[in-house]
Amino acid sequence: MPAGLIGTKGLIGTKGPMGIEGRTGPAGRTAATDAPDDRGSAGQEATGQEATGQETTGQAATGRGRRPRPADLAIALETARDYDETAALAAEGFGVAPGAFRADVLRWLYETAFSDGTTVLAAHAGARKVGHIALVHQTLVVAGRRESAVALVDLFILKAFRSRAAMAALYGAVEAFCLERGIGFIVAVPNVKAAGVNTRYLKLAEAARLDIRVGLAGLPRPWHGVASHRVAELDPDRGRAILEPFCGGDGDGLLWTALRLWARIGKPGADYAVHAGRNLLLVSAPRRQGRAPHTMICALLARPGTVPRRGEVAAAVSAACRLHGRPLFVYAGLNGTVPRPGLLLPERLRPSPMVLQTRDLRAEPVAPLAVSRFEALDFDFI
Repeated sequence: MPAGLIGTKGLIGTKGPMGIEGRTGPAGRTAATDAPDDRGSAGQEATGQEATGQETTGQAATGRGRRPRPADLAIALETARDYDETAALAAEGFGVAPGAFRADVLRWLYETAFSDGTTVLAAHAGARKVGHIALVHQTLVVAGRRESAVALVDLFILKAFRSRAAMAALYGAVEAFCLERGIGFIVAVPNVKAAGVNTRYLKLAEAARLDIRVGLAGLPRPWHGVASHRVAELDPDRGRAILEPFCGGDGDGLLWTALRLWARIGKPGADYAVHAGRNLLLVSAPRRQGRAPHTMICALLARPGTVPRRGEVAAAVSAACRLHGRPLFVYAGLNGTVPRPGLLLPERLRPSPMVLQTRDLRAEPVAPLAVSRFEALDFDFI
């Protein structure tokens, strides 16, 4: 396998900022758990006096440079959104270069990507915004019923304001909002650092572990009749018409209609493509990590009522890799209907958990969530 393809800052790494290849998904980036001296480690909060939520004593508390107390932070719904400001704050919070977070991509993710809008909870120290978590509203299908959900995205608190109490306050506001609004589920796909934090503060539990699979595309299979289209070159009506026959399949998972799916693959600069066969729609995108250009297999959607065969999947993968000129492909997800392409990456080589975490908030669940399909397109991974 090419070096760096799945390194810790790469395709499924821990610091891939939005708008840059390597994004890790909802709550996959957590820049809120480390104390100012960076004593925190993956999946654990920093220890010591500065992270206890209590006011420090001695010179740090009484002299210059005293950290703001957690009690000084106020958590509230953000009613007016400034994407340029949020992009700059997120870059500062995650310690990445200015411009790594793009205002246009933030706008797309929060307003368009999953069609149901986004709620932002912001932390303020006085009039200054110092933290943020976005709740991307989604619709799940559970045992044939539509259920409301929110996906946790882009949690950060500026370094000088981090503490256990600040984290607990932000997560507590998430829980209170969801309970007050009757949200059915909270979902997340965290990295190592965020996984334990989600469990500790919000009681999220692992619902499924996503496969990471890699391979090389085979020879063209023209007899399967796969038609490939770059999304940017499609008229919206034509694009939605291509997607429509492959939406609304059976099983538990994220609801996709032609309108929703078209909005999702309209991410600025993503260069998505769709590949439609008789019984299968494959969504792809070109990606590069270091010296390893590859084709990302973002989704495998079966025509409702059909079970695509392995040859159909191979034909669609081959078509995607030819379109992008990148024979190496990567797939991340789970799918109970469609044969997944490539070879499974061994557990010891997985640099990130790539797990789906959920919490069921329904007062009277009709049936438990049993996810049958959840792939890269279903969260903000790419």
